[in-house]
Amino acid sequence: MKENRKTNIKVGITVLLAIVIFIWIFGWAKRITIAGDYNVIKMKFNSVSGLEIGDHITINGVKLGKVHDIKIDGNHVIVEGYIPKNIIIKRDAKATVEMMDLMGGKKIEIHPGESDELFDFNNILEGKLSTDVPGALAMVGNVEQDLKSIILDTRTLLEKINSNLSDEEFVLSLKNSAKNLEAITENLNSFIQKNNSKLERTIENVSNLTEKTENFLDKNSDSLTTTLYESKQLVTNLNKLVITLDTLITQTETSKNNLGKILYDDELFLKLKQSIVRLDSVSNLLLEQLNSKGIKVDAKIRLFR
Repeated sequence: MKENRKTNIKVGITVLLAIVIFIWIFGWAKRITIAGDYNVIKMKFNSVSGLEIGDHITINGVKLGKVHDIKIDGNHVIVEGYIPKNIIIKRDAKATVEMMDLMGGKKIEIHPGESDELFDFNNILEGKLSTDVPGALAMVGNVEQDLKSIILDTRTLLEKINSNLSDEEFVLSLKNSAKNLEAITENLNSFIQKNNSKLERTIENVSNLTEKTENFLDKNSDSLTTTLYESKQLVTNLNKLVITLDTLITQTETSKNNLGKILYDDELFLKLKQSIVRLDSVSNLLLEQLNSKGIKVDAKIRLFR
């Protein structure tokens, strides 16, 4: 009885040790730790292309962490992973989902960065998806479609060119154009040869004129600057004068000055008209008296009341 009990105890201890050793080996193989010597890093991707929980996280190509969780957040994917605390991640670090092997395995490659500031693990590290074999094949498929379209367009173009070349009228026109171009080239060459000396003198004169103009500008730069400044002042003064005249006209039209009151006051205009009529009558009367017997003055003067 005691022997059986001892045997059971030995078996139990052996099984317990085996379980502990198995857990330790499994944790070592899967990079699982219970000592709390790791950081949880969150990364955001547009797509992870088949990344799974438990896939490796590599730092500069070295396997140091594991993917712990993958969540969908709107149009993005949030990936949580464990990396050792002794790994220094900088603020400009980059995360990339890459293909691990040709069989299609995935991993997250983290480049620690070179910034002077450390990455805050409370923040989310921006990541991107690297082009893998399926993506490259998809790109090749798109390129294949484009090549087919280009080949079809090229074939159509060649057919059109061939049809034009088989047209005798088009070929004749093309030959005539070539002959005309050759004739124009010969005429131009002949003209240049005949007028070479004149062209050289013209170029020399233009060069001298340019040089003289530069000298003139250099010598009279101060005067020109002064003239331009005075012209600017003149324009400014003319602008002020125009504004003043515009204001005067506006005030006159709205009867806000004496000239406007005289021109646009109907009552005053009527009185002036009547005064002119009376003045005309008095003038006619004086003229008649002067022509007859002189001016007759009939006035009553009272010195005392």
